Amino acid sequence: MHDHLSTADGCSTTSSIARVERSKHDAIAWYDRLSPWYDRFITRLDRRPRNRGIELLNVGPGEQVLEVGAGTGRALVSFADDVGSTGHVVGLDISKGMCTVAQETVVDANVADRVSIVRGDAEQLPLETDAFDAMFASFTLELFDTPALSDVLREWRRVLRGGGRIGVVALSKRDAGLLTHTYERVHDLFPRYADCRPIFVRELLEESGFSILEMEIIPLWGVTTEVVVAQPA
Repeated sequence: MHDHLSTADGCSTTSSIARVERSKHDAIAWYDRLSPWYDRFITRLDRRPRNRGIELLNVGPGEQVLEVGAGTGRALVSFADDVGSTGHVVGLDISKGMCTVAQETVVDANVADRVSIVRGDAEQLPLETDAFDAMFASFTLELFDTPALSDVLREWRRVLRGGGRIGVVALSKRDAGLLTHTYERVHDLFPRYADCRPIFVRELLEESGFSILEMEIIPLWGVTTEVVVAQPA
């Protein structure tokens, strides 16, 4: 079964977003096993769109920042540098292994005094309402099953302050070519391993009550990524 999503610009074209069949338990186990090797094999592959998302989010001194799906903590170091000594950064991940590596990353970068690592579920954030000026999610939103996407974004919106902003980097179905469709097929065949699948970031954010501030499409190894910055409408 696929959920159908109409494009937000009023076009008649509709597209489908594949379901995520892997359980949350399997996802946690997979990322726990992968965490010691993640930077070596994965982080360098998605560096370009992730770094562009960080640039567009434009975090400033004194801000309170949340990264959901913080992984090994590379973006946390960048945000910690941006907020300075008067700001604070929270990195949340559901994987214990990833949280352990992220803590090591921020300690090695000498920014642990302004970064908190929290193990938690991004679908039910263990965080206060209106707590953050900015939020970031890189290759994380597309891990959630299609029926949950609107609820996830509503929960993320809850923790943003008025005037706050969110930056999302994700695999995109927009302008999808052969490699993107091939990847979707791999996702269907091996859902326990190829967990990310392309989504429409802009439309999902708009349908969840966000206004789009910036949007860029960035090719990545033959697939399409979408980098979007938005704020609560």
